[in-house]
Amino acid sequence: ENAEKTAVTVAETAKVETVSVAAPAAAVEVVGEVKTVAVAETAAAATVTVAETATVSALEVAAPDVKADVAGTVESVTVARAGEKGETYTDPEKIELAVKLINSLNYQPFTRVSENSVEVGPDVEIKYRLKDGRELTAAANWITGWWNGEAHALKQPDMFVNLAEGTFHLGRRD
Repeated sequence: ENAEKTAVTVAETAKVETVSVAAPAAAVEVVGEVKTVAVAETAAAATVTVAETATVSALEVAAPDVKADVAGTVESVTVARAGEKGETYTDPEKIELAVKLINSLNYQPFTRVSENSVEVGPDVEIKYRLKDGRELTAAANWITGWWNGEAHALKQPDMFVNLAEGTFHLGRRD
């Protein structure tokens, strides 16, 4: 489960609950089915590669230098302000940018999410349509992030919303 200066490969036939990477210079290659891939802040220079045929339910990346190569599994992304239709992108560059935005949804562990924030809901939502037909959703308001509907307190408030607004030219809502 933990790797130190080595690679972790999840085989095509494997079904794994969690792969945790905490060591420096570790790499994870997912070909099989994994519920969660968690990359800690201490896993500097780790690489997470998810094969086109792989199944990963959640990718939790806290390390600043981690490269998450899941763009190849995403068919399209729809970026929208909450309550709006949004725009769908199939361009590989836009998909890659949307996938990289997931890295800004770092959560504060053991921190209770503000009830007011949950009631207000997300300001920005990105839906990732995968080539296998599944749909994953990342969303946030200024202090709370949602991954597939589950709310978390953000480590860096504003980051996801600001990056999404700037990257996809969403008008700021006051």
